[in-house]
Amino acid sequence: MVVIETHALIVNRSHGGRANALAFLDAIEGGGCQVERVGESDETRAVALLRAHEDKTYSFCDALSFVVMERLNIPEAIAFDRHFAEYGRFALL
Repeated sequence: MVVIETHALIVNRSHGGRANALAFLDAIEGGGCQVERVGESDETRAVALLRAHEDKTYSFCDALSFVVMERLNIPEAIAFDRHFAEYGRFALL
């Protein structure tokens, strides 16, 4: 999900647009980073998190990120999204 959102962001906001977005996908395919795929149980947990935090405006992608990071015991995040700070369970770098 994060790869999809990042691709869309690069297409729509970078000067190189489509070419930069394709270069990003090439880097992913080339092993530039590890991509953790979400599973059905991650999706179920993310929906439950969204329902439990009715006062927040987390996106489904945010909630999926939270549950996958918790599943993998990842304590830190590099995030520009205020929702990571609102969730409050990760050290922001």
